[in-house]
Amino acid sequence: MVIDQLQHAAQSARAWLFDHALPIWWERGYDRAARCFHERLELDGGPTAPEPRRVRVQARQTFVYAHAARLGWSGPWRDAVESGVEVLLTRALRADGGTRHLLAPDGAILDDRRDLYDSAFVLLALSEAARALNKDADLIAAADRLEGWIQWYWEHPEGGFEEGEVCPAPPRRQNPHMHLFEALLSLHETTGEALHFEPAVLLGHLFRDRLFDQQHGALPEYFDDAWRPLSDQLGRIVEPGHHFEWSWLLRRWRALGGADLTAEAERLRAHAEAHGVDASGAVYDQILIDGRPLRKTSRLWPHTERLKANLVRFEATGDGEAARAALQAYEMLRAFCDTSTQGLWYDLRTPEGEFVREPARASSFYHVILALSELIRVAGARS
Repeated sequence: MVIDQLQHAAQSARAWLFDHALPIWWERGYDRAARCFHERLELDGGPTAPEPRRVRVQARQTFVYAHAARLGWSGPWRDAVESGVEVLLTRALRADGGTRHLLAPDGAILDDRRDLYDSAFVLLALSEAARALNKDADLIAAADRLEGWIQWYWEHPEGGFEEGEVCPAPPRRQNPHMHLFEALLSLHETTGEALHFEPAVLLGHLFRDRLFDQQHGALPEYFDDAWRPLSDQLGRIVEPGHHFEWSWLLRRWRALGGADLTAEAERLRAHAEAHGVDASGAVYDQILIDGRPLRKTSRLWPHTERLKANLVRFEATGDGEAARAALQAYEMLRAFCDTSTQGLWYDLRTPEGEFVREPARASSFYHVILALSELIRVAGARS
């Protein structure tokens, strides 16, 4: 039966995560001299040559180990979380509001520019770290200040937010707004406060009223200042991975008391399944809104989002096809993680099915742990 297969997958996922991935990314993926996380690890487990560190990666790795605490990992999650929090509070956050973009290889501040995508992940990490550390008041206060700064300085008259100095709009992008939506839902879960839910509601409505293409059941990536899809090919690009990601988030929002956008969530998932997955089960990086493939390479992260979206579809409806799609996504994820050093992964698969041999990216761990966490949760609930 499919539930037996899901439970077996969950057991193997938990073992790989607890025994290999979490240990190696703390033992070798944290730079104790620079006091921050490495961007990448070589496939033999060693660090890459010195390179700048993105603030969003520092936030993602902090999130990973805070989430590991929620999963019950008995390893040194607290050391990892507290180390990540130190980076966020002393180097990632600007004293005058907002977040920085880059740290130097030695951990010093390198690039002061603000970016909405970076800020969304710092907010998410502060929320999850506060939850792991018994609702730490200082972290919640830091999250409140950051969220308030975004609202005050970056609120856009057409809805949503300015995107900062790294990728100034136009084009406006749905992606940083999606991650801010995710961060606000997390902060509401951590605090239980309505003041953290209300801005998430506005972003949920932005998705419903401006971002979602009702005609195609799809989500464009790039818009003008008034949230109209760009008139050239950029405006017709969609990413199946983001369809799956939004599908999962909309169901999560509903579970927390938000609007019922289950129909939109399902249309996104169905569009991505129909047009964004090749015969082998690999998820295309980009397609056009009419379903034609555009970029046939496959990065790791869309497979984690495919797993999440299909798991919650199965959880809500018992849809066997969704369960089978989740299992296929998990098997593809396992293939990405079949490296010579356990606990690492490849980032890119060619259209011919070959994995590109390049260093493992720390940024992918956020996607991986959330997907495996959902697999463990849903399989456990069905046991």
